[in-house]
Amino acid sequence: MISGVRIRVLIVDDHPVVREGLRAFLQMADDLEVVGEADSGERAIQLFRDPAFAVDVVIMDLKMPGPCDGVEAIRTLTSLRPSLRILALTSFDDDASAAAALAAGAVGYLQKDVAPDILLGGIRQAAAGKMVLERHVWNSTQRVRQTADQASPGRLREALTDRELDVLRAMARGLSNKEIAAALGISEKTVKVHVSHILGKMEVLDRTQAVLLAAKLRLVKID
Repeated sequence: MISGVRIRVLIVDDHPVVREGLRAFLQMADDLEVVGEADSGERAIQLFRDPAFAVDVVIMDLKMPGPCDGVEAIRTLTSLRPSLRILALTSFDDDASAAAALAAGAVGYLQKDVAPDILLGGIRQAAAGKMVLERHVWNSTQRVRQTADQASPGRLREALTDRELDVLRAMARGLSNKEIAAALGISEKTVKVHVSHILGKMEVLDRTQAVLLAAKLRLVKID
């Protein structure tokens, strides 16, 4: 518990069954209190525009329909409430989603098939200000910390072409190669080539590390 009180949780997911199941499960824990639900990123943002709305941890789905998906909602909510703890909970296990959520300001990233005790522990850790990550994402963050200590933002910025920066920004939004291709008006094959060049120039192993390093070094503006 936080200062002897229950941890207040907001559930954001576009599937009613998921929200109902999470609420029923979380309310069985003595130290958790579900104070609200939202079926979209827009609705979650609307709730937080009320200064009186108090929440400790937001459980955020990443892939939701509408103009404001989970990543965009995380970005907006952390700008409105910098101290807010957001735990991304998704059915997607891909580097792009993890990197985008963390770059946007999430403190954790878990999959929906996670064991119940790990989810409960993750919420408590998030409320306490700790990072909550899947193992492969945790390994990426550790490598990024080591790389960032030796990296030169200026050198990396000069090494990347304007088009590669466009692709990197799109990666930071959590877009897939197909979505990046459509957004930039290029082929998916060309996107793959750009991604390969980006990873090589940044000396990282995958998209998660590339986006996390870019955010950490402010190599691209995450807005």
